[in-house]
Amino acid sequence: MKKVIVNLSSREKRVAVLEDEVLRKVEVMPPHQHSTVGNIYLGKVTKVLPGMDAVFVDYGADKNGFLHRDEIPAYQLTKRDGKSPINHYVKQGEKLLVQVSRDETGTKGAKLTGLIEFSTDSLVYIHGIDYVGVSKKFKNERLQKYWREKATEYKQKDEGLIVRTSMEKESESAFLDKLNTLRQLYKELEGKSGTMKAPALLYEKDTFLEMVIAEMAKTVSGQLFIDNFDASQELKKWVLTNGKEWSISYETGAKNIFSERNLDNQFEKAMKKVVWLDNGGYLIFEETEAFTVIDVNSGKFTGKVEKEATLFEVNAAAAKEVARQLRLRNISGIILIDFINMEKPQHRLEIIDLFKKEAAKDEMRMKVVGFTELGILQVTRKRTSPSLSETMTVPCPTCNGSGKVESAETVAFRLERELLEHRKTDDEAVWVELSQSVGDVLLGEKESYKATLEELISKKLVISYVPGPVHTYSIRRFGSYEEIKRSVK
Repeated sequence: MKKVIVNLSSREKRVAVLEDEVLRKVEVMPPHQHSTVGNIYLGKVTKVLPGMDAVFVDYGADKNGFLHRDEIPAYQLTKRDGKSPINHYVKQGEKLLVQVSRDETGTKGAKLTGLIEFSTDSLVYIHGIDYVGVSKKFKNERLQKYWREKATEYKQKDEGLIVRTSMEKESESAFLDKLNTLRQLYKELEGKSGTMKAPALLYEKDTFLEMVIAEMAKTVSGQLFIDNFDASQELKKWVLTNGKEWSISYETGAKNIFSERNLDNQFEKAMKKVVWLDNGGYLIFEETEAFTVIDVNSGKFTGKVEKEATLFEVNAAAAKEVARQLRLRNISGIILIDFINMEKPQHRLEIIDLFKKEAAKDEMRMKVVGFTELGILQVTRKRTSPSLSETMTVPCPTCNGSGKVESAETVAFRLERELLEHRKTDDEAVWVELSQSVGDVLLGEKESYKATLEELISKKLVISYVPGPVHTYSIRRFGSYEEIKRSVK
């Protein structure tokens, strides 16, 4: 049974995905750190790079975006022989419609595409490429061939269409309705771009609810628990419209929807460097900008059989857990897994098979390259957004980036959720001691959010600050306002 838990009660949005009661995926969206993937902009080419067959595009972000020649419609709709230079297709100063395909990460700007894509749960429309694709997951080969023919028949020469699995049971008229809607959306966007100056935002996706819907669309049925009434109603409409069998429960309890299900503890474990395996072995995660290294250790596990079998048993458990952790932490790019060395080649093949089987549950494309001579398994995972670590942490000002601490936003929103859990108690006030950085986030600019927060928790807030660079807080006391004021003095 698949379960989706959606936490919208505070300003930081969170969603957790459980499969058979095991936490498989967590997404976090702070209010000022939302993903721009899928957003469409009118950009301006600032620099052409012939040696890289790419250009930099100013689309309004702090860093210019990177656009490769293969993502430009003018290239895709020609012979695409790979011999013509990039400046044959695009010029410096030229305005382009671009869509973000990967967020900024670290020092790298966003990755852009000029192949503009809109999608529904059954049809993907791409403008700027001559292409037809049909899902390989169709159960009926005749229908798969039928939809390939229909897509080819109705598409225009500068359009790409991808027919998804859920189209298998739909009618031709439904297909045409969706195609015309998506086609019209692009035309409106193109018309809008002609009246604006670059850079400009033309289309912004509601990435959070779309992410929740995309998660629900993967299965016919499941359970969703959410703490926001309006969002629950919107998701119920989607379920009815798309013929799904998901049950949606709107929860109003005093306790946070994550902590109610012990997800906060699991969530915090996903930020730790060391992950213990059930058999006593453990994993060490080292994330860098270039790649991620995962070290497998036998730890407390000694085994009851010969050494080779013992090492294989630890590695087998590690292979399953690493695949789960990559999805949970959203670790992408180049990944090197240092398994405990095994002498038998057959054992290495079995570890690869185990890893591939678990990795198949991941919606992001993962490629297993194979073992090196040193026994390190090479893996790549498609990157579309920052990892959980990049989202939830900032470089530590004390250690100059050699380690990481939770951001002031993360700590402030945890405090906000904890205060919300006490909103139904009879106490008149609460004394909170915190660092200035956490207080700035919690209370807003010039304490503009303080009155709102006091109304939400039904208590007066008495704040005192502690010096130092560490983002921290402590709920010191509940009681009457006058008593607490005397204590603070």
